[in-house]
Amino acid sequence: MTPNASASPPATMRAWIVTRKGLELDAHRPAPTAAALSKDSNNLLLRVRYAGLNPADLALMGTIPSWLPWRRNPVVGLDFVGEVLAFGPGAPPELSHMGTLVCGALGVRQAFFGAGTLGEVLVVPAELVAVVPQAMLQSPRAAVGMGVTGQTAALVMREAEAKGVGQVKEWDGLRVLVNGASGGVGSILVQVAKARGAYVVGVCSGANAEMVRRLGADTVVDYTAHQDLYSAIGESTQNQKLDLVVDCVGDDSLYTRSPGYLRPDGRFLCITGGPSQGVYPFIMHQMRPVFLGGSPINYKILGMGPSGAGAREVAGWVEKGDLKEIPIDSEFTMDEVKAAYKKVESKRAKGKVVVRVGE
Repeated sequence: MTPNASASPPATMRAWIVTRKGLELDAHRPAPTAAALSKDSNNLLLRVRYAGLNPADLALMGTIPSWLPWRRNPVVGLDFVGEVLAFGPGAPPELSHMGTLVCGALGVRQAFFGAGTLGEVLVVPAELVAVVPQAMLQSPRAAVGMGVTGQTAALVMREAEAKGVGQVKEWDGLRVLVNGASGGVGSILVQVAKARGAYVVGVCSGANAEMVRRLGADTVVDYTAHQDLYSAIGESTQNQKLDLVVDCVGDDSLYTRSPGYLRPDGRFLCITGGPSQGVYPFIMHQMRPVFLGGSPINYKILGMGPSGAGAREVAGWVEKGDLKEIPIDSEFTMDEVKAAYKKVESKRAKGKVVVRVGE
């Protein structure tokens, strides 16, 4: 059986690549073709419509050498929304239709071998892909939120409910704090936790407070308005300690000060390591006794591996109505990618930074 294909993609494409000089636009990059789909492949050939940018993109640019023989001048980007151009015979039925809009995120393996979503054509394994929900077809750019950010939020929700210390048994009435509530992951967590019945405290700047309230936060703490943010968090809980803190920023002090506002049997989940990369909170919790100043609060830093199942979980939230909005901070063209990454680096984005790759 040969791969199924629609009209042939162009022989070359525009793609943003990493070179020894840095990030550059290659206007004549050889484009993948249906010939790249082997006879036993479940891979998909996509025409990329939108790419979502993440801090992880920047980290990968700096940690995986671009001069490796199998990664020479790699394409950058992880999140994608694209149209199926061709599919291998092993692709599942729901993805085996030319023209279907799909979304997801590439993993470290694909990035290691030079694949990226800031190119007009992409080959991606079917196990990393989900169909864009019906509710998003009119504005499919929001589906980039089902990549790294949405799947990280799904990991947080699963981890909070996992068996073990501080397990969440019932969200209804749970008191949850989201630090970085206006960012990509935080804005999703606020909505889903609230939809499940939690009392949500969001930490963000005053400029983003209105948005975070609109997304469902019951209380907003403006970190720019307080000399002592951690005392302000304690005051915001009205003497009722929190059950769960999710740190989307990487603030070690948020953890070390958490006994003042988080229950001793509560959970502290972090999606980014911060200045110490999670080492300091780990030492405070695991290696330092409480009587010597250690913390009794359970701490865990999470690492997410993209999957189609994760993307479908987020799509399920959309279809159920738990996730009503994936905030988009800004949209850039392919010629503006450097400016788009500067917005990501600023850590001031309200939701996702999106690049329109192709129509």
